[in-house]
Amino acid sequence: MRHTSVKDYEKALAGGEPTWKNGEASLTRALNWYNYHSDTKESKKFALSYLKEIQAPKNEIDLLEKVSDADFQNLGFVCRIKLRGGPISEDSEQWINSFFKRLKLKVQPIVEAKVVETRTVSIQERVVDKSREYIGELEGQIDECVNSRKFNTFNPYQWMQSSGVKGAHTKVIIQHFTKLLVELEEALLGKDKDLIEGYSYLTKPQLKAFITLIKSVIADAEKIAHNGKATRAPRKKKAQPVSKVISKLIFKKEDNEYKIASINPIDIVGCMQLWTFNTKTRKLGCYIANDADGLTVKGTTLLNFNESSSIQKTVRKPEVVLPLVTKSGKVALKKVLSDINAAEQPLTGRINSDTILCRVIK
Repeated sequence: MRHTSVKDYEKALAGGEPTWKNGEASLTRALNWYNYHSDTKESKKFALSYLKEIQAPKNEIDLLEKVSDADFQNLGFVCRIKLRGGPISEDSEQWINSFFKRLKLKVQPIVEAKVVETRTVSIQERVVDKSREYIGELEGQIDECVNSRKFNTFNPYQWMQSSGVKGAHTKVIIQHFTKLLVELEEALLGKDKDLIEGYSYLTKPQLKAFITLIKSVIADAEKIAHNGKATRAPRKKKAQPVSKVISKLIFKKEDNEYKIASINPIDIVGCMQLWTFNTKTRKLGCYIANDADGLTVKGTTLLNFNESSSIQKTVRKPEVVLPLVTKSGKVALKKVLSDINAAEQPLTGRINSDTILCRVIK
């Protein structure tokens, strides 16, 4: 008599392997099923079976046999879904092909140079392809959090920074995870029978923690995009005098703890207001110009600011206040300092290596 393993028993309880007859399963629910009930060894097996099914060259399959199981991540599950008639989009197919290319590079032998006709790939295509790679890697990190039920161990902002995610990649990343967020929130509401079944392996608190994690991925991608715009070098213009004016200014370009970046210092010259934040003392300041000529700079010091109306206050919760400074409209911005319950202190005009140049008002 054949004995049923615990793993097979759990699969049977979960309704067996996903099928797409009569629209019974969604892609995300299917991936969740495979992530829970299968491992990287099976993912590799599914991926190689897929290559054989599409009649890929035998030398390619033999090459990929040498890749470790762990490197296959979700690839085999997506291939399995496609072979079983799942709803694989064009983006997902491109992701599959890109993933196989990356795996081959891990064990690719040195090949003699050949003259090959190549199509020129546009910058936009390169950005989209790279964005999909980042999405795949992010999903791997998120899967680890879900499988371990430790949703607060992953810092998306630090991961994106260390991985080289740029503002140009964040649009595709945000679009992808926004779709997942909508699905998770619908599952939490409990109105969709398929989604309830798809996420039944998570308790309600775990599902809420999952949603919080995806929200943080989206929010941190938005911060990467905003910081990229803030620090982006301007197009070369004939503005040599202004460049010389700010050439000796010392400031902090970016702070990882508070997730904020400085604006381009060229924008300071002639502006009516400059908002600064000292990351060491947590002092938020607003310099107000003395007249219509606006602020200017000499060495590392701001000049032509009103000494009586230019003030600073110590901020207890920078993570709450700083987004208000960088994103609020001009009217709401006027209330930011007055709403902080702390003593006012005069500003000296000194800018140093701990100072973030948050925002200017022209």
